[in-house]
Amino acid sequence: VIFNIYIYINIYISKCTCLRENGTADAAQQIISTSGLALKPILSSTLIEASDKEDSDSSDEDSVLDDPTAEKEFKDHKTVGMILKAEEFMFKGEELPLFNSFQSKLHGKNVKRHSDGSQTSPLQDIVNDCTSTFSESDDLYSSRHSSQNELMNSILPPIERRPIRKSSNKEEPDFEELERYFPNHQMSIFITTWNMHSEKDVPMLVEELLIPKECEYLQDMYVIGTQECTPQRREWEVTVQATLGRTHVIVRSESLGDIHLMILVRREMIWIIRDIQSSTVACGAGGVMRNKGAVGIALTVFGSTILFVTSHLRAHSSKVKERNLDANRISTSLDFSRYYKNTDKAIPGDVDITEQIDNVFWAGDLNYRVILDRSSVETSIESQNFEDLLREDQLSQQMAAGHVFKGFTEHKISFPPTFKFDPGSANYDTSQKRRVPSYTDRILYKSKQDSITPNIYSYCPTLTFSDHRPVYGTFCVILKPCPLSSTLRANGWFDKRAYTRGMKRRQILSFNKAVRSQVSQLQQRSIVKKVTTIPVKKVMSNKRSVVCSVM
Repeated sequence: VIFNIYIYINIYISKCTCLRENGTADAAQQIISTSGLALKPILSSTLIEASDKEDSDSSDEDSVLDDPTAEKEFKDHKTVGMILKAEEFMFKGEELPLFNSFQSKLHGKNVKRHSDGSQTSPLQDIVNDCTSTFSESDDLYSSRHSSQNELMNSILPPIERRPIRKSSNKEEPDFEELERYFPNHQMSIFITTWNMHSEKDVPMLVEELLIPKECEYLQDMYVIGTQECTPQRREWEVTVQATLGRTHVIVRSESLGDIHLMILVRREMIWIIRDIQSSTVACGAGGVMRNKGAVGIALTVFGSTILFVTSHLRAHSSKVKERNLDANRISTSLDFSRYYKNTDKAIPGDVDITEQIDNVFWAGDLNYRVILDRSSVETSIESQNFEDLLREDQLSQQMAAGHVFKGFTEHKISFPPTFKFDPGSANYDTSQKRRVPSYTDRILYKSKQDSITPNIYSYCPTLTFSDHRPVYGTFCVILKPCPLSSTLRANGWFDKRAYTRGMKRRQILSFNKAVRSQVSQLQQRSIVKKVTTIPVKKVMSNKRSVVCSVM
């Protein structure tokens, strides 16, 4: 629009200048030289063609030039005709008011008589109208204080306004987008913590942990924190991906030494999760060793900020104060610069990050012990009297006194202690140390507006290759809406390699399961005796040849 305005103004001012000063056919060339437009070659060729056509009528021109007055009128007529032809070529027949006035006067009737007795020809009226009209436009164009609307109303033809859709206010909360993903504004989260005892052999699937019988459906988000994690961490991530299948993807994973934390979400949620940031804090010897410490990942879902922390604190029952100091140091040392509400205090070590975020989940091997003798603990476990154990639990006592995890809450525990077992068995420690069974693996949560509701809090007794048992819990978090502009910051990233490998492993395992079922059916038939003599491992390694031979 601005470019068209610039073209209109330059053409009109040029015509006004030429008509007012020269009034001859030479005005055409001056229009070309003073317009300064990109259409100069087109306009030039058009005016030259008009000039050549009029020069060919030499007989008419010679007859007119005999009279000086007629000569002036003829030159004015020739100039106006050339300008009108150029104008018609440029605007391609648009009905401009000024163009129509020119046409009507050129083809109008003869002499116009005025009230004072004077007479003017149509050509003279054209020149006078041009002079008065474009002198006004010249003033408007040269005036720096004239508004663009005045310029358009005085020079350009009226433009029909199009109906414009009212733009939404991006600062208002977008409830519609939130309800599209979560109709009840509630997001379900599965959180688990597991000390893996640095086991190298990773199971192919962990369905008993991530898809327990208590869960009727898959959760929206899965948070898996491990301590003394397996060295094959990539294989562990693929195992989790293969267990959950195509519905979930890994959006972030972070490690500190043997501490590992990863988050998986439903695939469609990658477009609403934003501002993902991770941080680590080492709490080992001298505050440098990474065998103890914490890993944290913060993210935002619509208008709610959520922080997940997994930690491994100091061991032994006598290290209560040290554990308290490490936990307090972790909460003030995790660096999440995007989530500090007061930028003046955005310095790690001075601000408790758990006070800056809406919802916080802290899970890990916290190593707080039960202060009872071994026999009393075993008696309570056999009678399932877990309340007596929790009354002597160090973590419960320290939280009640306000020494650690201020503002955090733990769901009611209704399962036996998860430490310490003999690896590979369901028996508690039978070594010479005979450690007292304790609740070292815990899941705590904290919310500013009471938007977290715990549903399940239990443990997985079937994964026995570690001296710890995994602890898991499901929670419901009420989400807040956010402006539409905030959700646009989501980048939609997920771990594609882990997803691809997980799907391949899942496909292979499902095929092996089908082969096993076919072999078991064939073993029941007496007609196929060769298959019954083949070991199971050999059948699995040569499954295709076995199935083909059987068929």
